[in-house]
Amino acid sequence: MDTQNHELFSKKWMLISMAIFIGIELFLGGLIGNLLVGRFMSISLKFLLQGLLNLVSFFIGGFVIGLISPGIRIHEPAVGAFLSVSLMLCITFFTPYSFIHFSFTKVIIGGAIAFFLALSGAKLGERVIGNRV
Repeated sequence: MDTQNHELFSKKWMLISMAIFIGIELFLGGLIGNLLVGRFMSISLKFLLQGLLNLVSFFIGGFVIGLISPGIRIHEPAVGAFLSVSLMLCITFFTPYSFIHFSFTKVIIGGAIAFFLALSGAKLGERVIGNRV
């Protein structure tokens, strides 16, 4: 293994990852939501589309971080994805709806799924750029 490319965990890249995940999700939601589905959709289709875009954004975000980050950065986007899920679920503290409530189970399951999608995307991004993971 090339120790020169392996750096310590970077909190800066973790925070950048969180911003990239949110930005990609907003971009994909605006692009796909408006172009493919349009204004007329059922609430079920809307939830399905939001969930799929959310999942895809973690993989794509991890891939982007793998491409643009210096050295090998695969753990930062994974942790950033977990924290992004946690941040989004914290918003549920302020929603008046009973079906959208905060749960540590949601944080663990959603965070783990996001973690592994971002980790997979970052590994692929690092391979594409030529870094050995």
